[in-house]
Amino acid sequence: MKRLVILTLALLLLAGCAPSPEESSADDYTLYLAAQLEDSNGGDAIRERSFRVENSGTMPTAELAETLILGLLDASEDLELRSPFPSGTSLQKLSVAGGRALVDFSAPYARLSGIDLSIADACLTLTLTQLDGIYAVHITANGRELPYRRTQLLTAADALLSSGEDVIRPINVSLWFLDSSEDALRAQQQTIALYEGQSRVSAVVDALKRGPAGDDTLQPLLPVSFAILSTRTEGGSCYVNLSNYVVQSIEEPLRAQAMESLSRSILSLSGVEEVQYMVDGESVPQWAMSLAAPESAGD
Repeated sequence: MKRLVILTLALLLLAGCAPSPEESSADDYTLYLAAQLEDSNGGDAIRERSFRVENSGTMPTAELAETLILGLLDASEDLELRSPFPSGTSLQKLSVAGGRALVDFSAPYARLSGIDLSIADACLTLTLTQLDGIYAVHITANGRELPYRRTQLLTAADALLSSGEDVIRPINVSLWFLDSSEDALRAQQQTIALYEGQSRVSAVVDALKRGPAGDDTLQPLLPVSFAILSTRTEGGSCYVNLSNYVVQSIEEPLRAQAMESLSRSILSLSGVEEVQYMVDGESVPQWAMSLAAPESAGD
């Protein structure tokens, strides 16, 4: 009986030491900030600082992105780093869709130019693209684009600082999904990440399996088990080899639409003018599609 009491007390003590859900729900992110001007000579103009966000696991991507931006705006307590944005800058509007974050700041952001604009753009882009689902950032001031940039759609690859991830580059694609309201295919523009060792076609397949972003009327047609055996592109023709097992995993009524959605999505890749399929190495000409093919899906 005495041993039972001691064991019970030990379990209670262990339970009291265990972190509560509230204590373990915080995650650390990275803020990319500008070095203080007097400290930046001969060193990096952009530096990292850890930033803890409470309950980040329950936040929508847009809310989490807004929290990080507010952290960038309020760096006044850091003696070595500073906010990359001009004094008086505030966040006007933020939305996330199709892998892109659309960020609109107040008028002071428009005063930036030259290296100051490059640093501010890079700090924001690197901070936001660490989040799953954001691969590119479009920044405006009072709803207007700044005319001094080389490109208006910014990616981590555009920054002069590596994020340390194994992303080769983001790519812009048109992904085709089933519009359930019209029983036809419809395209959605997305920016997707291309990782080290991954082909562009594999990246498209992964994005099609993840499904559409922010549109409840669109549905993915490829099952999560779908995968390609191999792919190669020669002279504008993309050859995709599939296994019969994977093909059979797509329900017969949807198989033709699924292959059409894949074909149209692949055809949105630069340099691809035709898609040819093989199943276990055997050609399947009825699934072939080219840019010159007549439109049979909804726009």
